[in-house]
Amino acid sequence: METHLTFDNRGKQLGILVKERLTTDQNLQLKVVGVLNTINGGLEYCAKLRKYFGVPKPRARVANTLPKDYFLNLKRKGQVGLGLTYLSGTDDILTGVVAQKQFFFGPTLNPLSLKVKGQADYNMQTQQVDGIGRVQLSKTIYNFTDMQDVRLVLGCKAHVDQKGTITPTPYGRLQENNWSVFFNFRGYWGVRYDL
Repeated sequence: METHLTFDNRGKQLGILVKERLTTDQNLQLKVVGVLNTINGGLEYCAKLRKYFGVPKPRARVANTLPKDYFLNLKRKGQVGLGLTYLSGTDDILTGVVAQKQFFFGPTLNPLSLKVKGQADYNMQTQQVDGIGRVQLSKTIYNFTDMQDVRLVLGCKAHVDQKGTITPTPYGRLQENNWSVFFNFRGYWGVRYDL
């Protein structure tokens, strides 16, 4: 189980964030993420149960024009998942589908990662469909200083509502060993400490 201390400028309260993911041999996954509020003792959580299916690897060929210590991995297998989500804060149950694919390119020992993800959820109570698309670049710099690794994440998340209106939100995260600062470019920010 992952455990973190978290604080952001919206809630303005220290929370204890816990994450647990259990996966079976048949790619059935239960993921629970919860935040315990340290001020009022309230617990808000999200539980997801999904069955994942692998997408066959493409037969892409990359020309040998890259330097020998570089690589471009276009053959990474993607995933498609079907399942249910429960949100405790609104007591909503969602059914949905999610698809994601990740690519790596750059130096062999420390590549740049590109992750593309799409998700559509149907809310059983409101009978509405919402969609989310995400594109994310991440890079880890090992031994940034003597005993410090740094990870930089930049991405854009686009929410598509029932009327087809797209709301893009660029975001980022800077992580140093146990500390993370996360933000979007609309005034939201937060910090997290990994326990």
